Amino acid sequence: MLRMKWMLLLILVAALPVGWFVYTRWLPATPPASKPHLTVLLKMGDAFRSQNNPYIAKLTEELGIDLEIMTVPASSYNERLDVLMASGRAPDIVQINWAGEENLPGWVRNGLIMPIQLDRAPNIDLNVTPSLLSMMKVGGNDQVYGVPGVTTSFPYGVIVRKDWLERLELPEPRTREDFERVMEAFVTQDPDGNGKADTYGITSWRLNEFGGVFGGSFKTDYLWNSLHPDASESANVVQLREQQGGYPALLDFARKAYANRWLDPDFLSLSRPEQKFILGKIGLIGAYTYETVQLEKELQAFVPGAKLEWLLGPSDDEGRIWNFVPESYGYNGAGSMMGSNAVFAITKNAPYNTALAFLDKMNTREMIQLSNLGVKGIHYDSFDPNRSILSRTEAQNAAVKRDLFGISDTFRGESLARLGDNAIENERLEYYRKKGQMLITNPISYSMGFAPETVRFSMTHPAYAEQTKNGELQVVVGSLSLSQLQENIKRDSLGARADLIKSVRARYTQLLNMQK
Repeated sequence: MLRMKWMLLLILVAALPVGWFVYTRWLPATPPASKPHLTVLLKMGDAFRSQNNPYIAKLTEELGIDLEIMTVPASSYNERLDVLMASGRAPDIVQINWAGEENLPGWVRNGLIMPIQLDRAPNIDLNVTPSLLSMMKVGGNDQVYGVPGVTTSFPYGVIVRKDWLERLELPEPRTREDFERVMEAFVTQDPDGNGKADTYGITSWRLNEFGGVFGGSFKTDYLWNSLHPDASESANVVQLREQQGGYPALLDFARKAYANRWLDPDFLSLSRPEQKFILGKIGLIGAYTYETVQLEKELQAFVPGAKLEWLLGPSDDEGRIWNFVPESYGYNGAGSMMGSNAVFAITKNAPYNTALAFLDKMNTREMIQLSNLGVKGIHYDSFDPNRSILSRTEAQNAAVKRDLFGISDTFRGESLARLGDNAIENERLEYYRKKGQMLITNPISYSMGFAPETVRFSMTHPAYAEQTKNGELQVVVGSLSLSQLQENIKRDSLGARADLIKSVRARYTQLLNMQK
């Protein structure tokens, strides 16, 4: 009897796993937790692919979301965005090419754009400067309604033929007087050694590059035409470019440069002065730091052994070097076609917590670097984070253009990845960039686009800007007196532009107050 009990017990125990297996086999499987879904509308180039994109797959893995990227051709992006916003069918996050975007206030008032809760977005608060965030406030509302992407700001200065300086035993110029001596030597002392008087000091398209180099030495902003107080006046009043105290002196200097052949006589007709510069007959050209190495390579195709150096523009009479460029924002990564005015806004349709977390995470150092690099083996071979040296094959460069996008490409002023696998060139360009950023005087400057009145004025007076340009060019070549141009400017300031001047000053004050 005891044996039978034990046998029955063994049979039951042996049967338990089978019964348990049979039972659990037919239980309905527990569905995996679904990832939050997010749709993002971006303005990208035609080469970009949103399907089967390994970078997007990596992002979804890193962020734990199901990310759907929607793109519209650049040529029709703004129109498509307007239609989507008006219809109430906008994606969760939209890119706005915003420089005084007049639709944004209306979208905010109608509840189509949600505020960015900065107290829940520590990375945005850390990486995006208060001055950039202030531009995303609407009216008297103290809330921020968009996240400007942060991008590298490259200093503007002057590229000089270093081999000419060495041949003529000239030191690098610092002051305006130094530059005058250098340009005079480039014109009169045959720096290319061909025995002909066929060289010039500086080339320019109209006064663009020339004004970019020399405007700061007169404390005036010619290149960017930005919104800032007049640096040459003690009253600290915002002035339009033609009314700034240093503007007449800059034109007078340009006239002197043209008469002495320091300024390339073709400056009126050139559309791309760098193409003339690389022919080897010009000593100086206004340029950003990152243009130096490429221009040198192109120049050496015509002049073997030529050497270039990037310098700061000349100082003013007190020894200060000015830079009036507004803060850069947007996304200018390797594969991006998004342009420098990229702002990202959360629409009313979004799962707000997911959208805010996405924008915040994309402003971390790690995600900015990922959006610059992509996936190793697919988008790059190697990256040295200590020297910011990135190595890519041609096939990987093509993959970058197809796959990568980002929200910002700079973390707290740090450019996390640069293109190119030449360590010497990268370190040279980084030296120039730091040199420019460390030694310049930056007044608080905004793009004129942030004053909607200037946009409206240009639309209602389309010929005004061209007439002003033509007037100053006539002064430079001697067909119009400087006094007559000043008289014209004074008349316009009392007439058509009187209201514009008041509006611009009020807007600047408003932008400053928004930062507080």
